Amino acid sequence: MSTKGSTASYVELSSKSYNLFVDAYAAANKRGLDYAKSVWEVASRPYSTTAIEAAVQDSFDRASKLVALTVAELQTNGQKAAEFAEEFASQAAKFQESYTTSMKGLLDTGLSNLNFVKDTATQQFEDLTKRMDDIQKHAAATVSSAN
Repeated sequence: MSTKGSTASYVELSSKSYNLFVDAYAAANKRGLDYAKSVWEVASRPYSTTAIEAAVQDSFDRASKLVALTVAELQTNGQKAAEFAEEFASQAAKFQESYTTSMKGLLDTGLSNLNFVKDTATQQFEDLTKRMDDIQKHAAATVSSAN
């Protein structure tokens, strides 16, 4: 994976993760507002009569509706939290995969560079050895011809 592709992958994954958080936060706020509105509608509803028995019965009905609203809201919040955790884990796995791929590419490039340096150094050493042998042969020939 190239650096450009890796960067694009990270940017795309970051964007998706950011959108995941923003969507989850917005949805939670909307659910919270809807819940508060529903609670307000139940709690602020005027009593239909002033008779004590009817008022008590109406209060129990309201309390029952509030409990039902709260239970439904808690179930929805639990379900949405589980969905968010699953999506977040999926994003984390994609980040890990992208990171692993990037590191593999980086190590492959590093090893390739080291092999190039090793091959170049070996070639230069062989060339230097050959030159030294040539210089030594030339020096020996010069000394023996001078004698």
